[in-house]
Amino acid sequence: MKETFEFTAQLKKTLFYMMGAGVLGLALIFLLYPHNSHARFWSNILANTYYFTGIGIFGMFVVSAGQIAYGGWQTLEKRIFLSLSAFARVGGFILAAVIILGLLGVHTLYDHVNHIIHLGAVKPDSEYTTKIVFFAPVFWVGRVLVYASLWFIFSVVLNNFFARTDQTDPKVYKRSKLLCAAFIVVFALTESAISWDAIMSLDTGWYSTLFGWYNFASYGCGAWAMTILIVIFLKSKGYLERVNENHVHDLGKLLFGFSIFWSYLWFDQFMLQWFANIPEETGFWVKRFGTGYFTFTIFLTLAINFAFPLLVLMTRGAKRNFKVVGFAAAMLILGHYIDFFNYTFVESGWNKEVVKEQNEAALKKTENAVLFAKLESKGEGVASEQAAEKKMEAAPAEGKKIEKAEAGKAEGEEEEKPSSNLSGIGIGELLVFTGFLGIFLFMFFNNLSKRPIIPENDPYLKENEKLEVIYS
Repeated sequence: MKETFEFTAQLKKTLFYMMGAGVLGLALIFLLYPHNSHARFWSNILANTYYFTGIGIFGMFVVSAGQIAYGGWQTLEKRIFLSLSAFARVGGFILAAVIILGLLGVHTLYDHVNHIIHLGAVKPDSEYTTKIVFFAPVFWVGRVLVYASLWFIFSVVLNNFFARTDQTDPKVYKRSKLLCAAFIVVFALTESAISWDAIMSLDTGWYSTLFGWYNFASYGCGAWAMTILIVIFLKSKGYLERVNENHVHDLGKLLFGFSIFWSYLWFDQFMLQWFANIPEETGFWVKRFGTGYFTFTIFLTLAINFAFPLLVLMTRGAKRNFKVVGFAAAMLILGHYIDFFNYTFVESGWNKEVVKEQNEAALKKTENAVLFAKLESKGEGVASEQAAEKKMEAAPAEGKKIEKAEAGKAEGEEEEKPSSNLSGIGIGELLVFTGFLGIFLFMFFNNLSKRPIIPENDPYLKENEKLEVIYS
């Protein structure tokens, strides 16, 4: 029975290849998409760092929640959950670096924030009054650095504490509960706050009151899926012999449950554009449904993250079948990456010249319509329309050009319009995702190899070994 994971040279080599693929992907994106100060390059770094950092801090949350709730179900996988947090030790600082570079003008991801920062004095009742305070550079960067530091400290402390051999000592167990309770508080505050600071801040005109919960559900789906795949991998290498289909079934139920929870939050956020009458909520969806590509990826996300687990993981047998639950876990990891893509890439990907032309054209059409209405209101009886039409001939020449251009399109073939948004998931994005996955797994396995996989000293180990899932 293997108790300590051996981080072999072959596995390291494979992970280095994955990292190399990520570097290649970043290079391709940097060279092929220079628009908006290489915004697509920085969006890839932001989305992947945010995603894998979220998975890492959720791993610590699982252990902490189980510890203070006297739970024994996760004991055999406890070291796996804790090792997920290894990436979070650097992920938070990378997020802070991306924000700092945005403030310095290296990239344009946070241009909306820079606009608010440079507004100067505003009226007391202005919508920007509180935002100027919230996005004060020192306060903004400072709090993100606090999150990153807390994640680093708790990751190191929790991993070291649960490696102790005296866990059965009542005093030590009591201290472990206090430590985990402290992290629950830190997690509750920082998990939501980093979603506002790193992702919601990409569009300062939009906000969602449930965005923290939404990200919590995404972190959870990613963490449960990653844990399932790692458990299956370790068992294939001869580790975790005491882990059986009952333990994987438990993980599968949690993955299924969090997928439904995520879907509920997705639907709530989607429906707000109709029943809440909040313009700030509506703008988020209008921007995405205004481009065909994001309309596709939004519903692709819903299909993978809701419909797929609903159809595949509903039955008891599916959750106990390593191949089925493993495939579902891999699909959900990809699905939630696409979900974060939908949030991260839109604002930075606008083709500003095309958007400017579209806005100007829309404005001219609106001005012409208003002019027609005003002229019509000045006419008398049935002659009003004729009088308005005659006066419309005196409209600006630019308006006539628009009408002639539209008439020309009707007669001939319509010219292909350049895309209003230059973002997308291409080979570069897939390579970058592979690279970040390689970094995440390298840090995970490196941390896992430092101590035995099974916490033999845990007071709930025997209970977890006898786990038997009877229902669902």
